[in-house]
Amino acid sequence: MGERPGLGGLRRDALTPAAVDIPFHDYLEAKFALDERSLNREVQTEFAQWLSGKPRSTCLDLGTGTGASVLRLLKLAPETDLHITAVDRDGTLLYTARERTADLLRQKGLYVSVEPAGIRARQDGREIAVDFVCSDLRHFEPNEAPGSYDAVIAHAVMDLLPLRTMTGRIARWLRPKGIFYGSVNYDGETVLFPVYADEAFENSILAVYDASMEERRVWDENSGGARSGRRLHRVLGETGFEPIAYGSSDWNITPLRRIYRNRDAVCLAALLNMIRDEALRSEQFSTDSLDRWYRERSERLTAGELGLIIHQIDLLAEKV
Repeated sequence: MGERPGLGGLRRDALTPAAVDIPFHDYLEAKFALDERSLNREVQTEFAQWLSGKPRSTCLDLGTGTGASVLRLLKLAPETDLHITAVDRDGTLLYTARERTADLLRQKGLYVSVEPAGIRARQDGREIAVDFVCSDLRHFEPNEAPGSYDAVIAHAVMDLLPLRTMTGRIARWLRPKGIFYGSVNYDGETVLFPVYADEAFENSILAVYDASMEERRVWDENSGGARSGRRLHRVLGETGFEPIAYGSSDWNITPLRRIYRNRDAVCLAALLNMIRDEALRSEQFSTDSLDRWYRERSERLTAGELGLIIHQIDLLAEKV
């Protein structure tokens, strides 16, 4: 599910005292472990094997956030020289990404230099460079010449972007035989457990939630929307890519003996707020009914009884 800065679910609305104010930064940090265990292992393994076959790779990370994909890159390619360009429009998130990246590299025993452009690190002849670029993706253009990148990564962001326009730009930025790795692409199904007493009412709320993604306009075009995973697979094939591997990366936010893993409870609270706020914004539901629904779901969450499963797709494709 896309990391949507500015979405109402990450602020407080005076609908119910149970509402939880979860800053977007905290939501991204909370869902790192959730994403880590949800990524499709076959797709990730193919990407890791591709990386390991190269002594040096230049990589572009789109929508870096707090640095999740940068950290994964460093773990997936422990012996490869890497030059990573990390792009996000939020400078505060990039600051966190820079700090987390520097910390990880130091933990691995590399000598780390933090410079205005980013981070430089070395160890026994291996070199890592990470440049952090604060830019809206609409206006971003790499400093490197077209066709300079070995890999482009987009984690939980393609549902926010116009797919055909973005994949065309990615193809232009990649070298021949370069790799695109798009992970955690929302694909049209959000299910809450246990079933709500008024099942039709909750289904209507979730339909509005998906519809809000379908109606999103970005750069005067439709975004990837609620079925971005399957649409991205199709569009890649139409814009000069050959799919290598793809598969589900579903979020399974369910309690075990009423206990949530890692920081899943924070993620679940944030997602409940997102769903509720889109329902409010639609003006299709009475405040009383929506308040009752939100209150019951929040109480289930507090009791360790609420579960959420979200269908997503990971894709790995090669530029033809």
